[in-house]
Amino acid sequence: MSNNKYREYFDIDEKYFPCIDDAAIDAGAPWETTYPHSSFIEMLTEMERALARQNDGKTLWIEGAYGTGKSQCVLALRRILEVTEDEVRAYWKNYEPLKTKTDLCEKLIGHKRKGIVVAHRYASGGIMSARNLFFAIQESVKAALVRQEIPYHGENTLKESIIAWLEDSDHRLMFQSLLDNPNKEWRASFSQSTVDEVINMLRDSSEVKSLVDNILRLADKEGITALTIDSDRLIAWLTDIIDKNDIRIVFIWDEFSDYFKNNSESLSEFQKVVSLVQNKPFYLIVVTHEPQKNYIAASDRDNQSKVVDRFVSIKIDLPDNIAFNLIGHAFNVKPAAKQEWDSLASDLNSRVRNSRSRVMAAAKITDSQVMEDILPIHPMAALLLKYIATGFKSNQRSMFDFIKTKNTEDVKAFQWYIENTGPFDDYPLLTVDMLWDFFYEKGRDNLTPDIRLILDTYPQQQNLLENEKSVLKAILIMQAIDQRLNGAIDLFKTTDQNLSYVFEGIADLEGTKSSNLAKGMKEKGILVSNPISGNRYVYSAAVLAGDQSKIDNYKKEVRQSTTTAKLVSEGGLSAVLPLSPP
Repeated sequence: MSNNKYREYFDIDEKYFPCIDDAAIDAGAPWETTYPHSSFIEMLTEMERALARQNDGKTLWIEGAYGTGKSQCVLALRRILEVTEDEVRAYWKNYEPLKTKTDLCEKLIGHKRKGIVVAHRYASGGIMSARNLFFAIQESVKAALVRQEIPYHGENTLKESIIAWLEDSDHRLMFQSLLDNPNKEWRASFSQSTVDEVINMLRDSSEVKSLVDNILRLADKEGITALTIDSDRLIAWLTDIIDKNDIRIVFIWDEFSDYFKNNSESLSEFQKVVSLVQNKPFYLIVVTHEPQKNYIAASDRDNQSKVVDRFVSIKIDLPDNIAFNLIGHAFNVKPAAKQEWDSLASDLNSRVRNSRSRVMAAAKITDSQVMEDILPIHPMAALLLKYIATGFKSNQRSMFDFIKTKNTEDVKAFQWYIENTGPFDDYPLLTVDMLWDFFYEKGRDNLTPDIRLILDTYPQQQNLLENEKSVLKAILIMQAIDQRLNGAIDLFKTTDQNLSYVFEGIADLEGTKSSNLAKGMKEKGILVSNPISGNRYVYSAAVLAGDQSKIDNYKKEVRQSTTTAKLVSEGGLSAVLPLSPP
């Protein structure tokens, strides 16, 4: 019998990027493959309305959980505003959902003809103050102006900021010392020999672009970051650029979540810059993982309402059926192996008939070829992959990362699997339990507390058989994600029937074998079962259930039998809180 491994039949698409960051964009991450699902089309529609000034002077706030593909959607938005009209129309013709939206296409093209400059920035962890924010916006907008060959860069406004800085006595001395230093290049770069000459040139001449560029180059090279720009000067600079060049500026800032964490107590300067959209076509689009309300501090209520009022909120969701398409598109079948692979894939597909049917119904998939294209990933594992990123606090454990992560023994993600497994092995399908190493063993530090509490029960179990380990891992993963989704997907409930779907196609575990193993672990006290609707029972970790029961009983006992006086006495609070009666 052949001992071929899956790697001999297909490779992972090199252009399949698990995370759309600056590195992926620089490497040529494709935007044309972005499927226009409903929330993506909503984003394009609201962008067009904003450009048309039809949404009460608002810009966009784009949100989406880890693994929803929001950065891919944002990349596509950026490219649609940047590329040629022909490229936009070609993209529109490629997808059925867009073929009925030709009016939206033509409206966007109409805005492009009027002139749009697109600035982009990724990540905001280093933005620790309003000044950092202003410099970052100015830096990114200026880079976009250069990239798109816009002639006027706001020199007239920049010079006012420079003059104000140079007029400070300490700054004047610093700048003069640089001009006078014979070991520096600046004596040759500047035709002016004194600070006064520089200031007079800035004030009296209309041709100051070269001088301003020289000053900014000096500041950059000498590490002078204090050429102060405040919100008023930034707004004046942006207004000057927009008016003089007769353009619109769309500034897309992806991964903006950290800005609010670092600056949540003071948002007045941020909202002031964002509010420019009410008067001028400057659209600062922020992209975050959570809704607006989760980032705005309760202590800043006044600015909370102002910030929220400046945005139209767009939530990016990745439909289940599109997630399956994206998984399938990552696999490139080798031309020489295609005929053999088609036959093998058909055989594998026939082994998961019941689970395939249930998953297709749950994910609203109508084309059975989609399910064949994801093999050797089991249908139930693929569905869980789509949701598993919800259990993490970072974006390093999404379905995209699972597929793209390089082949290493310690991670055991998809590429490790296809290097070490083939269609004729005893375990020819990547099942739910096989997600364990990638998402728990190597990802546990980034798990949300509620998910980790469940999965941490596995290492406490000793002397399990290999098949018991597989079933227990699957149960814990399903239990964790089901809890995370508040029971929204019935297939994730750990019932006997669903366990049979999870291991369908695996000879040692299919049918009732997996549920019999679960029952055995229940008898050993490893699992418990609890009734749910439909006369069914779900398995869950006994250790967790027992601990929670003890905690709940203790809470009840404390509430019923403990007084405030007793707490003060037993806790020694009287020693540290010497309260005296009035």
